[in-house]
Amino acid sequence: MLEKYNPSSLRGNFERNKYFEGWFQKVYSTQYRASFILIYGYTTHNSNDKFGFLQVLIPNQIPETVYFSKDEVSCDPDRHIFRMGNNLMTRDLIQINMHDLGIDLNLMNNHTIRTFKNSMGYAYYIPNLPCYHSVLNASQTVSGQIRHKGVYYALENEMGYWEKNWGSSFPEIYFWVHAVDPNDPGISLLFSRAEIVWLGKTFNKHVGHLRFDGQHIDLRELQHFTISNLIRSPDHQIIQIRSLSVQLDISLQFGTKVMFKGPKDGELSRAILHQTDASIDVSLTWKNTTRRFQMVGNFENIGSV
Repeated sequence: MLEKYNPSSLRGNFERNKYFEGWFQKVYSTQYRASFILIYGYTTHNSNDKFGFLQVLIPNQIPETVYFSKDEVSCDPDRHIFRMGNNLMTRDLIQINMHDLGIDLNLMNNHTIRTFKNSMGYAYYIPNLPCYHSVLNASQTVSGQIRHKGVYYALENEMGYWEKNWGSSFPEIYFWVHAVDPNDPGISLLFSRAEIVWLGKTFNKHVGHLRFDGQHIDLRELQHFTISNLIRSPDHQIIQIRSLSVQLDISLQFGTKVMFKGPKDGELSRAILHQTDASIDVSLTWKNTTRRFQMVGNFENIGSV
């Protein structure tokens, strides 16, 4: 029998060579009409004084990165209790208290996918892939306060999303998008497609879902899946996903461009161009009906579709 898969637990250890684990927390605020993003984790090929990292994006600001020494970082191997200095991140709360940044958030009403049926399915049991991906909460409710350089943001029942990546490096080529309906927390889209290099072979894999009206379409399970780029310009892109049962047209009007740092051979050294708060229109044809969704979201397109 396959072991029970717990995606939020520690997947490696601090002594593993050229390795990283990173958690991505996103909160979309209808009040501020913008996303707050928190990325945290560790990279074993960084120097010991930059072992732990925290990347923060506040609306209308550029991302900031804070590093922590190895002796300041700890993580429970079985439960998600991650500490860096005096800062604490768990499944239920985020508490960060630094000079120019304070975050005190409660995470509730989690929609988790706890088993191997998560985004990569049985691929979790393939050893030594360069990168693994898991959706920890497809949606969650976030309340609390964020302080940044003397400005306070009060969040009440805002929409949250939580995912995780681990391995040695992000894929060299990938596309990733996550979007929500600001007026309906039950509607969300995730789609990611990556070129995977393993044992000298190269292949493409995709993951994702569309959630609406209490329904969940798992894009990984679609048969005879194809993806094409209908329009691509400097500020607009339309992607079409087709299968035997579903057609999904994703139209992206680009948002604000920011730069994050991503892992490369266990070191936080790769520049990642990230589009935040893009206008995303989705058309779904399924079961002889067509539905349209107006969303706002974030995406990254690194040499892909």
